[in-house]
Amino acid sequence: MVLMFGKNLKKIRSVHSMSQQDFADIFELKRGTLGAYEEGRSNPKLETVIKIANHFSIGIEELLIKELTVNRLLKFNELLAVESDAFNVVAFDGIPCILPNDKHDFIKTFSSGINLDKFSVIKIPNVDNTNRMAFSVDDLSMTGGAIEFFPKDIVIGTECDKLSIEDKTFVVTLTQNELLFRKFFKADDHFILKADHHGVADVVISVKDVICIWKIEHIIQYGINSREIFLENRLATIEQTIASLKNNK
Repeated sequence: MVLMFGKNLKKIRSVHSMSQQDFADIFELKRGTLGAYEEGRSNPKLETVIKIANHFSIGIEELLIKELTVNRLLKFNELLAVESDAFNVVAFDGIPCILPNDKHDFIKTFSSGINLDKFSVIKIPNVDNTNRMAFSVDDLSMTGGAIEFFPKDIVIGTECDKLSIEDKTFVVTLTQNELLFRKFFKADDHFILKADHHGVADVVISVKDVICIWKIEHIIQYGINSREIFLENRLATIEQTIASLKNNK
């Protein structure tokens, strides 16, 4: 049986950028003894083999009689590394995502031919990017309903004809000065955008003032709305309501 111990020691040192002296010091060996192991001039004691194997999380049999690979020493899955071409990797479409810091720039430049490439993108399976935009929720206006939306949640919508949208649909609406996530209602020659939070007033917009509207189809929650998170968000909602009442005095 051919021992691969010496060759494996050299490879271990190389992967971890260790000198012979550094390696020898860890295992209380003389540098000359380690050199003899690596060159095959001397065989190690079992106690030394066990120490080295345990230190680097390598099986004793592997260390002694198998030639270790760099992938194995770096703890990669060699099978996946070798056979990765056998997997069918699906490339998801990137959907432009408007974050709170992007909101002002998005509103200002959309009508004049916005360059969506400069915004962040979000990629999720089974959703293509055709006429779709993603928006980060940045306030508590849509809390209080059957479905609640909190800051950092992401909503994804498809651009649609503003006259074809049905009442009670969740939409993101772009006007000359605002980008609003609300519940949609029609009324003659204007739209009413309602918040689910009882402290947020309705927004009435003329049909002609709507620059673009996206019907929300997908939701990505930032966190799991457990009972504890629910209560925290409720407290934040109450604080926001109190603040708005003070401002209205």
